[in-house]
Amino acid sequence: MKYNFDEIIDRTGTHSLKYEAGASVNSYLPPEYIPLWVADMDFAVAPPILAAMRRRLDRRILGYSILSDDYKQSVSCWMQRRFGWQVSPDEIVFSAGVVAALYASVEQFTSPGDSVCFLTPAYQPFEASVRRQNRKPVYSRMQEQDGSWSIDFCDLERQLSREDCSMFLHCNPQNPTGRVFTREELLRIGELCRKHHVFLVSDEIHADLTRIGQAHIPLASLFPGERGIVTCTSPSKTFNIAGNNHANIIIPGAEERKAFRSSGYCGHPSALSIDANMAAYDESEDWLEELRAYLDGNFAMMHALLSDKLPKSVCSVPEGTYLSFVDLRAYDKEERRLKERISRAGVFVQFGEDFVDNGECHMRVNAACPRSVLKEGLNRICAALQG
Repeated sequence: MKYNFDEIIDRTGTHSLKYEAGASVNSYLPPEYIPLWVADMDFAVAPPILAAMRRRLDRRILGYSILSDDYKQSVSCWMQRRFGWQVSPDEIVFSAGVVAALYASVEQFTSPGDSVCFLTPAYQPFEASVRRQNRKPVYSRMQEQDGSWSIDFCDLERQLSREDCSMFLHCNPQNPTGRVFTREELLRIGELCRKHHVFLVSDEIHADLTRIGQAHIPLASLFPGERGIVTCTSPSKTFNIAGNNHANIIIPGAEERKAFRSSGYCGHPSALSIDANMAAYDESEDWLEELRAYLDGNFAMMHALLSDKLPKSVCSVPEGTYLSFVDLRAYDKEERRLKERISRAGVFVQFGEDFVDNGECHMRVNAACPRSVLKEGLNRICAALQG
């Protein structure tokens, strides 16, 4: 490989949430622990991105910035090249991250008291963006079979057909289950939302991080020009630059774009993030392809190790993301106790309690780290549960 994903990079003293927030988030952890929790990677950022940011620093002024035409063209070309999706540069709107875009969408496209539906288990900000703005979350529970998760479409339509349901928050690839939804599933979701006049927001932040051989389909690409769909994208997870707080939100309708921009959640892009994103999309595709191959290797190792040492666990290789959602119910029916056992062994993973509903006694493991680190963390987990 051209890039060394086995390198262990010291992140101490870098104000890292992943490495320095443990004691305040999880009281069971010892002082030294392996962090396999929050979704950022322990890999060095692609060299073209770092070079672009250094060049921008050399200009010596970091004032307010805007999305230029060449920036929007870079994003548009990436969507066409990677997914065959034609996105007009005019449709691209800035947001200070996908979470900010969720809040802005709920604020602008629903009313207080409305219900907002999403699949569970779910990324926690889905619920927070609803509850904190005086809307009501409505869950549609996904069904799990041998580690594979599917949509209960009968239940989903039941929730979307509620009189007060005005929005569906979708996540594809899905966090935490790792599902990459098929064309047929996406068409059915879109058609149900259209049928019941439900606004659709699709969080596709993990779109680039599919397993090799899997294909991500942007939901909006199946409904060209549909004004009732907002697509949330970002290079932040893909290229490990989440700290730049920069997302590219794709909104076909001019009125909807105006409403979205009027939200106080959107913010302004930073000078460094613009140059970083362009270098990611224009110059770092080879880095991404090597990353995907390395992650595939990590998941293959993880699946083999857990199958051998924790044979009663249910661990399937996720179709997308760098996150694995592992069913540990055979080893403990009490999630609090399960969390304590694994945490005291010196491994920080997340559990069903962090994913709203429908994930009890499952752990989410972030596999985006050097293989030796992941293996050590998994071995500690196995030892904790075997005893």
